[in-house]
Amino acid sequence: MGGTHSSEPEPYPALRVRALESLLIEKGLLSSDVVDKLVAVYEHDVGPMNGARVVARAWVDPAYRQRLLADGTAAIAELGFGGRGGGDKMVVVENTPTVHNLVVCTLCSCYPWPVLGLP
Repeated sequence: MGGTHSSEPEPYPALRVRALESLLIEKGLLSSDVVDKLVAVYEHDVGPMNGARVVARAWVDPAYRQRLLADGTAAIAELGFGGRGGGDKMVVVENTPTVHNLVVCTLCSCYPWPVLGLP
């Protein structure tokens, strides 16, 4: 017998998402192409790999590191990240031998998901 079959029901949130997507497409408010493009953005353009690129660049490029500490928003934008909700105003701090920073986030609307990924 070909293919895969599962007797497990689809999780409720997945069913709701599929129903909402189908309804929006049926009403002409959304197309499957738009959904596919949005999913691709979240899969490839948003996430913690962006923050890792920023940090790696700061490690190997002292001039970039200084720009990052002076104006995090502008320096991060140099790499093409920011905006799109969260990331509009980025403040960058660094740990030193005598100062260790702890960042506490409440996951509000200012969460920098373009750089850190979805919470």
